[in-house]
Amino acid sequence: MTRKSMVFTIVSLACASVMSLSMASAQADGLSDQKARADQAASQAQSNVNSSQAVVNAANARVRDAQARLVQAQEALTAAQDAWDEAQEVEATKAKELYEATQKLTEAQAKVTEGQAKVDSQKDAIIAYAQSIMNENLPMINVAVLIDTNSTASLANRVQWSDTVLTTNQVNLGELETIQRELLDAQNQAQQAQEAADQAKQDAEAQTAVAAAAQVAAQTAQDGVQDALTEEQNALDAANKVLNNDKSALAQAQANQTSINNQIAAEKARQAEQARQAEEARRAAANGSSGGGGSSGGGGLSPAQAQATAYGMIQGYGWNDSQFQCLVKLWTRESGWRWSAENPSSGAYGIPQSLPASKMASAGSDWRTNAVTQMRWGLGYISSRYGTPCGAWAHEVASNWY
Repeated sequence: MTRKSMVFTIVSLACASVMSLSMASAQADGLSDQKARADQAASQAQSNVNSSQAVVNAANARVRDAQARLVQAQEALTAAQDAWDEAQEVEATKAKELYEATQKLTEAQAKVTEGQAKVDSQKDAIIAYAQSIMNENLPMINVAVLIDTNSTASLANRVQWSDTVLTTNQVNLGELETIQRELLDAQNQAQQAQEAADQAKQDAEAQTAVAAAAQVAAQTAQDGVQDALTEEQNALDAANKVLNNDKSALAQAQANQTSINNQIAAEKARQAEQARQAEEARRAAANGSSGGGGSSGGGGLSPAQAQATAYGMIQGYGWNDSQFQCLVKLWTRESGWRWSAENPSSGAYGIPQSLPASKMASAGSDWRTNAVTQMRWGLGYISSRYGTPCGAWAHEVASNWY
């Protein structure tokens, strides 16, 4: 290579490096802007989740409070129902007592009426008998016996007017008055018993009315608390729905963050690879100018260095470490990661064992000696034909080629 060619090559490499770095810088700036927006969106989403969680917590507290008040209202309603049942039992008892007192009063009134009739009848008999004595001029001793309050005749004999008055004349008016007073006393007692029973029944009815009102009030209170609980539960459901939506938005924002971060990592790896390739090209050009046009001497990479370089290169494809392990197995079997490996029978050449070897020229004119050029072509071939290194490795295991 002439000095003029060497200078031209170095200048061209420098320009290419500057352009590549400029494009990489612009792309990095774009990714940085995307990352800033993604970070801001994730931060806002997290803030929304925190706010929604606070609303849910408050709604939960109100629901628990309403549930506690509902329990109290139910207990009050149960107590009111028990009091109403008890009041009705008392009212029923008092009604029975009033009925019995009324019956006794009726019986006493009947006895008084019956006794009064007997007294009146006896009085009439006495008067009639006295008149008959006077009219017939009978001895007055009979009258004395009839009205003598000290008579020793039995009450049964003196009240049996149909026989006693007219046959034995043993009538005692004072005893009859005593019987009349006893009957009146019985009537008064029965009247008082009825009045007491009636008052007791009225008190029982009043107690029942109070208990019924308390029951209605307790039922109304329970209904109100139940309505409040339903309202608070609806509010809690709505808050949970908002919280779930905010959590979904946060998950999406975090996924976006992860995606941008992965892109940034891949871009950094790509830039590092470009810088390494530019440096390698510069060195190759320098070696070529000093060596009179000779080769670059194997691309400057050992098998271990080739693997390390390949790891950086696969980041641009979005492949993970598992894919890299498949790539290591594949090219270890094919070439041992040697840039100069050649199959004497088929003519496959290089780290990826391209067949024919000249296919790798699409990745660079230095494909015969540059491990990076060979791997760049190999990774493109794997991506287009098998999708991933693991796909290529699966075919390699099954067919002994890929």
